[in-house]
Amino acid sequence: MSKLSGKIAVVTGGTGGLGRSVVDRLLREDVKVIATYANNKQAMDQLIEENRKSPDLIAEAVDVTSEKSVLSLYERVIATYNRIDILCNLVGGVSAKKFIEDITLDEWNKAITLNLTSCFLMTRGAIPVMKKNKWGRIVNIAAMPAITPEAKRGGYGVSKSGVIALTKTVSEELKEFNDITINAIAPSIILTEQNKSWGSEEDFKKWVTPHQIAEMIIQLCSEDGIAINGQIIQMYGKV
Repeated sequence: MSKLSGKIAVVTGGTGGLGRSVVDRLLREDVKVIATYANNKQAMDQLIEENRKSPDLIAEAVDVTSEKSVLSLYERVIATYNRIDILCNLVGGVSAKKFIEDITLDEWNKAITLNLTSCFLMTRGAIPVMKKNKWGRIVNIAAMPAITPEAKRGGYGVSKSGVIALTKTVSEELKEFNDITINAIAPSIILTEQNKSWGSEEDFKKWVTPHQIAEMIIQLCSEDGIAINGQIIQMYGKV
């Protein structure tokens, strides 16, 4: 039996290329997974169908950029399970490549809201529950441009830099809680079907796979993962 068996995990962006792998991997560890989706119910229905033999996958329609929607989610989860053990903040998205002077305020705000505000709201809501139960694992997704800024990736890079700052700040605030950790994974290009649409076969060999990231998340969520806190784990593949 897995040491994570019976844990309660909330995974945002469960229907995405990365989310599907993470959900699958957690289910194989006998974790009960609450996966969120926003607008794509068809994709969530497909994910549930793929895991129809598992009673441990629950779908929740949530706008993770809305304080009201996030608070409502946590109320339901806590009322049912009285705890949240694992939080995987996977929701995010890239924006069109533009020079800073060409980015509109709406585009800028969208990047910050989707990548950073969602992470803040979900993390803020999980911390009190984890403190109460004295155990928790939070894993965020940063990005390579957050560590090494790139031209024309301003909104995306800055929003993901915020995720790094948030991760490190929370890790400092949780130091007295020995069994609660928060870390972030910074991938390069993730080998998803969506990204395959513009890459080549040679590119694909260099990219990091959802499976590889999911395995890292399992390690961070394990008992041994207690030794890793406030870290930004670079998973760049061969890019």
